Amino acid sequence: MSEKEIDAAIERQGSVDDSDEPGAMSGFEMREEQFLVGRRGQHERFNAYLTGQSNSGQSIWNIYGTAGVGKSFLLDSFRRKARLAGIPMLHLDSRDFNHKGEQLFRQLLDQLILLKQDDEHGLQQQPLESCLTLLKLLTQRTRLVLAFDTYEEMGELDGLLRERLFKRLPDNVLLILAGRYKLSDQWVLSPALRERIHYMPLGNLTDSESESYLRCSGIIEDHRITRIQRKTGGHPLALSLAAAVPLQDEWAAPPTDDTGWFDLLVKAWLREVPDVKLRRIVEAAAILLHVNREVLTFIMEEEVDDPLFDALISLSFVRKTGRGWMLHDLMRIAARKQLEERTPEYFHRLMGRAAYYYADLIRQISGSRSTEWEVGELFYYTTGNIMVRALIQSSSRGQYAWESLTMANIGEGEAYLRSRLEAATPLSFSGADPETEQTYHEFVAKEDMKLTIKGIDLHTLVRLDRQGVMLLRSGSGEAVGLASMIPIHSETLPYLKTDPFSAPYLSSLSTEELKLLAVDPPGQSGWFIRTIDYKDWKNVNLIIEAMYLIFSYLCSGGLFIASPPPLEFFQGAHLSMGFQIAHGVVHRHYDGRTLTPTFVLDTRGEKLEAFLRFLLKQGGYSSFTPSLPVGLLERLTKREREVVLLAIDGHTNGEIAKTLYVSEITVKKHISAIFVKLAVKNRNQLIKLFTSKP
Repeated sequence: MSEKEIDAAIERQGSVDDSDEPGAMSGFEMREEQFLVGRRGQHERFNAYLTGQSNSGQSIWNIYGTAGVGKSFLLDSFRRKARLAGIPMLHLDSRDFNHKGEQLFRQLLDQLILLKQDDEHGLQQQPLESCLTLLKLLTQRTRLVLAFDTYEEMGELDGLLRERLFKRLPDNVLLILAGRYKLSDQWVLSPALRERIHYMPLGNLTDSESESYLRCSGIIEDHRITRIQRKTGGHPLALSLAAAVPLQDEWAAPPTDDTGWFDLLVKAWLREVPDVKLRRIVEAAAILLHVNREVLTFIMEEEVDDPLFDALISLSFVRKTGRGWMLHDLMRIAARKQLEERTPEYFHRLMGRAAYYYADLIRQISGSRSTEWEVGELFYYTTGNIMVRALIQSSSRGQYAWESLTMANIGEGEAYLRSRLEAATPLSFSGADPETEQTYHEFVAKEDMKLTIKGIDLHTLVRLDRQGVMLLRSGSGEAVGLASMIPIHSETLPYLKTDPFSAPYLSSLSTEELKLLAVDPPGQSGWFIRTIDYKDWKNVNLIIEAMYLIFSYLCSGGLFIASPPPLEFFQGAHLSMGFQIAHGVVHRHYDGRTLTPTFVLDTRGEKLEAFLRFLLKQGGYSSFTPSLPVGLLERLTKREREVVLLAIDGHTNGEIAKTLYVSEITVKKHISAIFVKLAVKNRNQLIKLFTSKP
């Protein structure tokens, strides 16, 4: 598809007959209306205005959304409806005139003169005053719509229009400003102006709306519709490209053959990024789930200055989030795929740099605050589990919140357990990694899902430790989940040694190992994960909450013990997060028959680095061989260099001793000498010294 054909695909969302004569719609216009799916709320509001039923006082509508989301298409539908209702609608596109105030007002004046059909009023005045004069005359007998498209390109004219035209419009003029961005802060400084604005963000179409559009386009095969829905996410421009006749056959081909469609999407969006350097930053940003200046500078190995970063975040396909900025999912995936195919080595290096960035960030903040978000970002680059990658990318958290279960609200916890037993749901959900198109399907029968709460005694657990049990609440306050993460310390160990699910592992430990676990509360040496359970195991958002709850603990520096039900889903999930099966530690307490293993993950002290190295290796980023920076090599002996390389690769003192056939005491002496010679205080600083540039 050529660039002209891309333009045609975009115009298809907004092109109609230019005639504004009243009367019935033409056949072409009726066909255009059939393609208009979704946007029900916007149409209802506009119809209420046309029929005089709207009395909200909000006479300024701000329609905004990413490129290709259908803003122009919606405006054209408004024009058709206004014409049928006999309501004049003036339409100006910022791309159609020279960006000088006088030129804009002259173009508006030309349309007003056509509506007024005479030239006897105000034409001796300046263009702006003539416009206002004619608007007042016209609105004495009818309501009127004034619409500006691609408003983001008005630039300096925004202030001129706001102050000199918009604030002086007659009350029965509906002003519509459509563009890629929400109106600037200058618009809300005036309370009188602010109260008149109604924001209309346009998002992607729902699955049912996408299906309606595709069937209207002649695509009727269910499997093809499902595939297009998944790949486009309901983005209107993407749907339009996918439904184009030359591309239809590609959707039945393997994912690797879809590069043509991705190329088209990237080309359509990147037309607003003419600067070569900015394009390189966009490509690098496509590697990341969340973007900020610091991580961009790190992965690109060059400074990203304020003007360049400001240019990036002002693009239509970039939005602000609580964790920085994000590229629109489709743009991110399309640009990422194109970069991977065009420059695979550079792509892999950027991915590796991003993984190392988050691993190093976890090293720095572990123990001082929760690392759940950073762990999630690291898993995105390193996990081989399709489901985990897909859930991290689709994460839409903030709907639920954990709270401690206490004797004051224990009744809610017991009610939750009763409802789970009475109305158990199967674990059933499917999905795909949007970047690789690899699919997953998980199913566990509802009777088996009762095993997750087998033997739970809330009164005992709440008395054991006030942080040992949590309820998950929805936004409405409903209890929709329950988790028991029992801290391991001197006061909980007696119970844990007798609990049928934790005792098998603890009984396998030596006296010295148990002493290390018996720390004084409120400290803890680790956690026993008794259960993480949800009311509805078909709700993907609840599965995401489970995943991030685990992430919040993983790198906090502790020993994690878990013995989940002997079901493939739970055991596979633990292995994918770095847990290992404890050799020979099994029990049969779930059903009295099935041998159930125990899973263990240790991130205490030096073992956190080993865990991070495991994740990096799992992601394929362990090919980096650390080397001593220039000037440091001669400071160390040959043996000290060997110790350094093993230490920064995550090995403990004991493991280094076995590898080099020396005593652990000797290793400790070497480590102390290395710290002094290299002016570092601990292993984290040592590791950062050698791994800051993979």
